[in-house]
Amino acid sequence: MKTSIFNFVKKFWLIIFLISSFVFLLHYFLEQATLVSKPLYFSWHFFLLTVLVHIVFWILSSFTWKYLLLMVSNVSISPFQSFSQLVFVSIGKYMPGKVWGMVARGTQLKELGIDIKGIFLITIQEQMLLLHASAVVSAILIGFLIETTWAYGLMSVAVLSILVGKHIQILFITLFDHLMSYLKKNKLNIKQTITQRHYLSLLMAYMMIWILAGCIFSGLYFTFMTQNEFSLKIIAWMILANTIGITVGFFALFAPAGIGVRESVSSLVLSQVMPLEQAIFLSLLFRLWTVFTELSSGIIVGYILGKNIFKKQPIKST
Repeated sequence: MKTSIFNFVKKFWLIIFLISSFVFLLHYFLEQATLVSKPLYFSWHFFLLTVLVHIVFWILSSFTWKYLLLMVSNVSISPFQSFSQLVFVSIGKYMPGKVWGMVARGTQLKELGIDIKGIFLITIQEQMLLLHASAVVSAILIGFLIETTWAYGLMSVAVLSILVGKHIQILFITLFDHLMSYLKKNKLNIKQTITQRHYLSLLMAYMMIWILAGCIFSGLYFTFMTQNEFSLKIIAWMILANTIGITVGFFALFAPAGIGVRESVSSLVLSQVMPLEQAIFLSLLFRLWTVFTELSSGIIVGYILGKNIFKKQPIKST
């Protein structure tokens, strides 16, 4: 009896995970929807452009993860597999604990022949690249927007950090090993990392992903909130606000998907160039957009995975 239940859970747990994530996603969607008032303006042109940018964002994210997996673990996956694994991480962060998406992705990686140590390594590399790219994008934008001595200094340090990617990798892995040693767990003990050339390629890709995410954020502003304030400077501020907000929300382990923290930080940054009430509205609007698109992506992945799982089930003869 226990074996049959275990086999059932093992076979269908990704679908169970997706359904559970949908429950939390739907809860957050409805919760955030009540906080967003009716916009005073709507532009079909900017709306369609924002949708297009979001599609490009997912395509670039999927191919970047696929490339990272190949560089770190020498494992090649299809674009859909890459997309589905990113969707798992995106919708899993809404569940209490924020790690279930990575756990779900880890089971898929394990089926590809990657051991636990390899899964930890690829996850560390991914988070390290995301944070490094966020720091570089933020510092460059601060330098151009604020134009003070300290801002230029910060930008210079960030640009120079691009050249020492290999050492940053070793630092992150060393810190992880120290943490595992403190917790009396197995260490990675890995000295071989991504080459500097590949690290630079991946870092540039993740920087572009942050910029695209900021463009989605600004696209909502031009779609719902303004008719005649289009400028590259306001877009740069929005990319900066979105990048810093998401990064700070990432460290807020107590908040699922950084809810509340992300919006507060983004609004605070945007208050430098627009009224605080307008900045808060835009941040909530972006949260609503993000939850809706992640929910839609999860439904697509769940539908395709569900079809594939049931197709594999043997038909019992009567």
